[in-house]
Amino acid sequence: MMRIGTRISPDWLDRSEDLRFLTQIGVDAVDITMDIVPGYLESGGAVTRDGMKMVVEKLGEAGQVIERANCLSGQFHDAYLGGPNAEQQTRNACINAEICAEFDIPVLGVQPYAPGLSNPNLPSIIEYVEGRGGYKHAKFDLEEALATPRAADAPDEEDLWERHIKHYTAICEVAEQGGVKVATHGNDPPVPMLNGYPGIINSFESFDRLFSEVPSPSNGITFCVGTRYESGQNIFEGIKHFGEQNRLFHVHFRNVVGTIPENKGYMEVIPDAGDLNMYEVAKALYDVNYEGCIDYDHIMRLTTDGPAGREYIAYCVGHMRGIIQSLEATVTN
Repeated sequence: MMRIGTRISPDWLDRSEDLRFLTQIGVDAVDITMDIVPGYLESGGAVTRDGMKMVVEKLGEAGQVIERANCLSGQFHDAYLGGPNAEQQTRNACINAEICAEFDIPVLGVQPYAPGLSNPNLPSIIEYVEGRGGYKHAKFDLEEALATPRAADAPDEEDLWERHIKHYTAICEVAEQGGVKVATHGNDPPVPMLNGYPGIINSFESFDRLFSEVPSPSNGITFCVGTRYESGQNIFEGIKHFGEQNRLFHVHFRNVVGTIPENKGYMEVIPDAGDLNMYEVAKALYDVNYEGCIDYDHIMRLTTDGPAGREYIAYCVGHMRGIIQSLEATVTN
């Protein structure tokens, strides 16, 4: 059966009570970014055994294990754009795969090129609005960003594909040897061009190309329910398609309102307030024998929440736990 996961940022290591809180409410595993490991940023994107050992032990003291460890996409800038440090950045990612294997971390996150790698000063597409009862959630207005002409310094899509394939091939070779799964989230927002810059992994078809070009069984997807729904594609068909290929490695159990083709934007909302029935999403995952983590993804904050968002987290975990228990009661007996 599926398990419940949550993302934590580096500052969580200094908050042992918050880590124990996750265990108390029923979180089974955490999802980290590699910058939680001391020395990762300083090295240019490679973790060390000692650094990872410290993180694993600190989490273990609170009753937690790591389910997915994510490389930061900014550490692959040259690998994707053909810069002077391209080979070293790919080697760094391979080191991370080796370290994940040594510490029994099952999933390594490797993200694709994003427009911010070329231009960190792109205009914001996010505003925060009030939802049910006054909680704040994100609203994305993409109309102008989608209409922006191609930037003069935008990389060529086929060049991006060539460099991605080289990068992923090297990582997956190492990951496969260690029994580690490489999970790709894909571009978010999931569109071919945003603010004049391309995003090449934006659809089910582009994931198919990635898996065809790099056919390793270690190559798979972080299936972000929200992102895939935003794209306008059928998420249930996507779950079936990639589940039958054993490519579903991690799931962001996020709900949204609206799709980009219809609304030129969307809103991320509390998980029971979106367009999708999340029980039906979980049932679709169960039907393809998905046994990894479902993770509510982005933390919003209720009106009485503190900076850590503990009340929102507890709400989401309770929601997911109820769905899982309903599945256990109705489809496994």
